[in-house]
Amino acid sequence: MEMLIDNYDIEVSTPACDLESPVFMAKVALSVDISGVLPYVNAAVEKGEFLPDVPVLVWKEDSRKYALRSHEIAVSNIADRDEAGDVVATLVAKLNTIWADRDNLEPSYATWEKPKVLEVFKLLPRTNCGQCGVPTCMAYAAKLADGKKSLEDCPAMCDPDCAEKLDALRSMGL
Repeated sequence: MEMLIDNYDIEVSTPACDLESPVFMAKVALSVDISGVLPYVNAAVEKGEFLPDVPVLVWKEDSRKYALRSHEIAVSNIADRDEAGDVVATLVAKLNTIWADRDNLEPSYATWEKPKVLEVFKLLPRTNCGQCGVPTCMAYAAKLADGKKSLEDCPAMCDPDCAEKLDALRSMGL
């Protein structure tokens, strides 16, 4: 298999915005330029925010946020150095596999734009019932836009009267 990334060093740190955070961030400085693989990775991930001119690709998967830049990989929500090693090794293997198979893959230059909270809020029932697990529909809209809640968390959205609004929210990628 043709390797894009064959060696790297991982730096584990606390997020700059919260030095007392119980979770860490892993950063990998690369000696090779990986910008060529970004469109192929973008095609393989959901809701990737891809800026080819920069180049940068950011996406969330499970509880982690990933960022790929031309000479850097960053992964958030890491428990410790051992987990950082495992997560980065898995990602590097995925990048190398995608790179090796790029002739059989269709690159994507599209970008997913996170919906605006107010746009999401306008399509919600706005009952502030709390059945979704947050106290207000505005708070639920913010969590939906951030991917921390799903449409299925709102029982009122399952009502047939909300079908059109539900379709509109799904078309936003929620």
